[in-house]
Amino acid sequence: ALFENLPEELKMENPSIASRPSPNLSAGIPEGRFRQFCEINRRISERAGLDEILERVMDAAIELSGAERGFLLLKEDGAKQGSLKGFRVKTARRLNREALEGEELKFSWTLVQGALRQGTPLLTDNAQADERFREARSVVQFQLKSVLVLPMELNGEPFGAIYLDHRFAPDCFAGQDLAMLSALAVQATLAIEKARLLEELKARGERLESRVKDQEQQLEELSGELSQARRRLKFGYEEIVGKSRPMLQVLEQLDHVAPTKIPVWIFGESGTGKELVARALHHNSPWKSKPFVSENCGAIPENLLESELFGYKRGAFTQADRDRVGLIQQADGGTLFLDEVADMSLGMQAKLLRVLQEGTVRPLGSNQPVKVELRLVTASNRDLEAMVREGKFRQDLFFRINGLTIRLPALRERREDIPVLAHHLIQKVAKEYRLKPSQLAQDALQWLMSRPWPGNVRELESVLRAALLFAGGRRIDRKMLEAQGLGGKGSAASAPLGSESTAERARLVELLRRHAYDKKKIAGELGLTLKSVYNMLEKSGLPTKTSLLKRAVEGE
Repeated sequence: ALFENLPEELKMENPSIASRPSPNLSAGIPEGRFRQFCEINRRISERAGLDEILERVMDAAIELSGAERGFLLLKEDGAKQGSLKGFRVKTARRLNREALEGEELKFSWTLVQGALRQGTPLLTDNAQADERFREARSVVQFQLKSVLVLPMELNGEPFGAIYLDHRFAPDCFAGQDLAMLSALAVQATLAIEKARLLEELKARGERLESRVKDQEQQLEELSGELSQARRRLKFGYEEIVGKSRPMLQVLEQLDHVAPTKIPVWIFGESGTGKELVARALHHNSPWKSKPFVSENCGAIPENLLESELFGYKRGAFTQADRDRVGLIQQADGGTLFLDEVADMSLGMQAKLLRVLQEGTVRPLGSNQPVKVELRLVTASNRDLEAMVREGKFRQDLFFRINGLTIRLPALRERREDIPVLAHHLIQKVAKEYRLKPSQLAQDALQWLMSRPWPGNVRELESVLRAALLFAGGRRIDRKMLEAQGLGGKGSAASAPLGSESTAERARLVELLRRHAYDKKKIAGELGLTLKSVYNMLEKSGLPTKTSLLKRAVEGE
C-alpha cells in the first residue's frame, strides 16, 4: 500500500513487479537527499506514542522542506480550527495559539481546505506574485512568500494535512522536494494511524483491566461481607451461596434446626435450591455419617413410588424377581428427603402417615413391619397449607411433616446475591463439564441482575452453562449472552417455567433408549464424565438406578 502511494520518482523497486526497471537516482533526487529522506522515514516509523510520532513528522517536514514554520492537523469530530471544521492542529512550529487563530493565517485555512477537498498538494513559490491570491489581504499584509499544503488521506478519506510556509524566501519548495514531501505525507499517515490504533488498543486494555479489577474487588467485597455475616453461624453451608438478608435468615433457621430431628418442610419455587438446603440439614446434623436418601415424588408414577419408598419382597408383583429394600428403610438412622411431596396422591399420603405414626415400614408382599428411625425433610413448590384447605393434602400428614417451615426466597427477591452466585456457578459448571472458566463482563453482570429469573438458580445455571460453552475461555459480555438467544423471545430466560428442563429430559430419554440405558456410552457420546450424566438424570427428575430408570422411561 505504501509503495502504490509513492510518487513515481521514489518507486525504486517493487518485488511483485519484476519487469519494472529501477529508476536512475541521478535523473531524479540526489543520493544525499534520498538518504536523508530514508533516515527521516526510519525515525517516524519507529514505534512510539502518538504525540511523539506527531512531533517527529512535523520536525521531518521542516527539515526536508527548509520551511520557516508549519503545523500538522488531523481529523477530529466536533473540532474547529480557524475556519476549518472537523479538524484540529496537533503540533506546530514557530506558530502559537494566537497566531493559529489570528488574522495572519486567515487565508491559509482556505488553502488547507482547498487541498483537502481536492486531495492534491497545493504549492505556491511566491504568494505575493500569485494571481490566485491577489485579493487575499493576509497574504499581502504579512508578506507571505512560499506556501505548501500536503493533504493526508486514509482509505480515500481526508485524514489531515501538513501546512508549511516561509514569509521571506520565495521558491522555498523545489519540485524534487515536493515529491519527497508527498511521500513523507503518505508515510506519516500510516505511522500516525498505527500509533493511534496502538494507543486505542492500550486504552481499551487498560479500561478492560480496570473493569476486571473492579469486578474482582466487588467479588472480594461480597465474599468478605458473606464471610463476616456467616461467622455468626454455627455451621458453614459452603454449597449455599448468598449474603442477602433473606438467605441469612434461612441459614439462621438451619442453625437452630439442624442438630434436632424435628421434621422440616421446605417451601419455595422450582430452582431455588430446596435439595441443597435438605443436604445442609443432614450434613450439619449429629447423624451426618448416616445415609441421606432423596426422591422426587413428582418424577415417578404412583405405583412405582410406593415400591420405591417401601421396598418389596420377591414375588410381590410380576417384575419383583428379588427382595428390594425401600428408600425409607435405606434412610434408617439418617435423613429421608422427599421432594415435590405435594404431587403425592392422597392414598400415598395415608401410607406415609402410617409409617411416621408407627415408626415402622412394611415392604410390599411382606407381613413383617420393619422398625425405622429417621429425620424426614420434605419440599414442594406448592403451598401445602392452601392444599390442605382445598382438601388436596391431608391435614394430619401436614402436621407430621411440618415441624418447621423454611421458606426459600426466589432469586428475584435476592438480586444482590447474583454476582457472587454467578461466579460460583461458572466455576462449578466449568469443573463439572470440563469447560474453560470465564469471567463476566460488567454489562453481562448488570444484564443478569435485571432478569426476572422465573426458573431461579436452576435457570441462572442453565444460562451460564450455555454461555460458558460458547465463550471458550473468553470474557462473557452481554452481547455474547444475547447472541446465544439468552433473554430473547423464546429463550431460556423468558421461556415458561420448566421448559428448559423438559427439553433436557427429552434429550436424555432419547439417549437412554438409543444406548439401552448404558450411562457410560451416553457419557462417551456427550464427552462428559459418568458423574455428570448422573447429575443430569437427577436434575431432570429421573432415577439413577438402571432398573427404576428403565421403568420410568418406558412408562412415559
